[in-house]
Amino acid sequence: MITTVYHLQQVEAIARRGSFSKAALECNLSQPALSRSIAQLEKRLGVKLFDRSRREVVPTIFGEHLLQKGKPILQDIQMMERDLNLLQGLESGKLVIGSGPLPAEISVGKAVAKFTTKYPKVNVRIIIDRTPNLLPRLQNREIDIVVAETRLINDTSELEIIPLPKQQLYSCCRSDHPLTKSNRLKAIDIFRYQLAITWVPEELLISIARKAGLQVNGVEDLPCSVLECDYLKVLFDIVAGSDAVGMVTSSILDNSTLLQQLVLLPIPIPDFNTHYGLVSLSRYSQSPVVRKFQQYMIESEDQWK
Repeated sequence: MITTVYHLQQVEAIARRGSFSKAALECNLSQPALSRSIAQLEKRLGVKLFDRSRREVVPTIFGEHLLQKGKPILQDIQMMERDLNLLQGLESGKLVIGSGPLPAEISVGKAVAKFTTKYPKVNVRIIIDRTPNLLPRLQNREIDIVVAETRLINDTSELEIIPLPKQQLYSCCRSDHPLTKSNRLKAIDIFRYQLAITWVPEELLISIARKAGLQVNGVEDLPCSVLECDYLKVLFDIVAGSDAVGMVTSSILDNSTLLQQLVLLPIPIPDFNTHYGLVSLSRYSQSPVVRKFQQYMIESEDQWK
């Protein structure tokens, strides 16, 4: 093989550091040894991989191509080494979880608590973001598993999805809100007030509004504005201090410190529930840490059935 894993690691380190001397330290080589290694690789490939100047070292178009093709290989090797360590019972490594704001509030924290109690040497990182932003990072192997809103996934051909139990979403408001005074509430009533919600695709929100009885084509057609935030504490503060109406599951509100200030409204909204699932890449075998986290997530979600 003309290009070895060591060469890929060296090229990646040089490109990332922008310096042969810094990359040499990272690769545990002397600078002359690293320079000779890259020079030999360039001779074998018949192309120049880096442009060198006094200020910086940058990849050429050939270097960029090698990096693009070599990055997945290096990531696979890192994953394999991590999985082998775990399989040997070392119980060390790293787990990166991606999650939307709502599932993070509902069960991700509980699942991680169980996981880290059992595996205290595994470093866990939780990234809270919207599903469309998390999926590319999963594809790039930056994230091990995503708790995603599956209605937002168009192409599932390379994904393994484990559905989680659906949870009904309810509207909520402050305890002395005008809506609490009515005995004949309908779904359309909540749209007469500002909506304080986490991000949802516009088409989904419009679909919900139409099922409630509104004739709308876009968010701008709603009777009142939408107050959007991915942090539930901020949304709860808005709902508790204004006439805005929030959207939440009963499990979240039951565990909220604002329980005495907020109430659920008994308004049925058709098809207004969660569609979350545990999403991972199907072309790679799951590591033991990912499988164990999946188990704890399912257990945490099951208690809300």
